[in-house]
Amino acid sequence: MKSDEKGFTLIELVIVIIILGILAVVAIPKFINLQDDARKSAMAGQFAAFESAVSLYHSGWAAAGNSTAVEKLAGFGQGDVASSPTGFPYSTSGTSTHPFTACEELWHGITTTDFTIAAVTDSDLMTADVDIAYTYRADECIYRDLYFIQRGESTKVMEYNFKTGAIDIIDAFYNADGSLQP
Repeated sequence: MKSDEKGFTLIELVIVIIILGILAVVAIPKFINLQDDARKSAMAGQFAAFESAVSLYHSGWAAAGNSTAVEKLAGFGQGDVASSPTGFPYSTSGTSTHPFTACEELWHGITTTDFTIAAVTDSDLMTADVDIAYTYRADECIYRDLYFIQRGESTKVMEYNFKTGAIDIIDAFYNADGSLQP
């Protein structure tokens, strides 16, 4: 009795597996690069939303006839965002809040985001488990995207001056020790 079995030979199966492996090696890096591009776009959008919120807040402060710091600006966010003496958003717990606390409060007070945020020292940038690391100096809140810092790549940093309302979004590169490369 003759059997007419149909199917693939072992050689044909090995060739298909090799071809699929080659395609995977080519496609995976492109997919990963798309994820990085999406992350860059999402963070750029978040920083732009923050910048727009600062402008809207200041316009609302001026339209209300204010000329000094206010504890709460009605109709903005949850209605609990305090201003700096010059009318730019500052914190959600009042005008006397320390900048360390104010920078995190402000982020949540004027934006809606799924990005996690925490105060992170420069020496902990490479190991922190948050999306955005913030710090402050004098009259500024500084927000850094950790995703690319931890991968040794250039990242976006947003510096917000709550006295002048100036926002600078820069490309920055951090060394492995967390120091900013000039």
